[in-house]
Amino acid sequence: MRFLLVLIITLLFTGCASTEKYVADNRLSETNSSTVYIYRTDLAYRSLDPEKPFFFLDGKLVGKLGTGEFVRFLVSSGNHSVSSKESFLFTPSSESGNVKGEFESGKTYYFRYSKDFARMSGTGAGFVMSDTSSLKPATNQNFVDKS
Repeated sequence: MRFLLVLIITLLFTGCASTEKYVADNRLSETNSSTVYIYRTDLAYRSLDPEKPFFFLDGKLVGKLGTGEFVRFLVSSGNHSVSSKESFLFTPSSESGNVKGEFESGKTYYFRYSKDFARMSGTGAGFVMSDTSSLKPATNQNFVDKS
């Protein structure tokens, strides 16, 4: 009983915890900053899952993406980190991807997130499906094709 109470309290606090959101400096424009697109592929696997992965720039939330969706934002030139975290009970949990790099003004950068079926294992009670997630640099054509 005590364990259950601790679990419920922990879930309440983590569910109510907020994540700092990324807000671009209003002085940024497409000429003095980098344009960043993060997109999720159109793959139908897990497309009906209501929990969407979270995406971050330097630890600040830029958005959550469902299947086939994308987010676009401006970032100042310099070193930055783009990362993804899987959702657990609709809150960010384990990191599933992290790309660090130098961003140059006037350039556009694309990042592709995909969630793919990995395997199915049989247990005494049924089957367990597992998947893999990845976040990696992409091209403009990948973005257009959502591939």
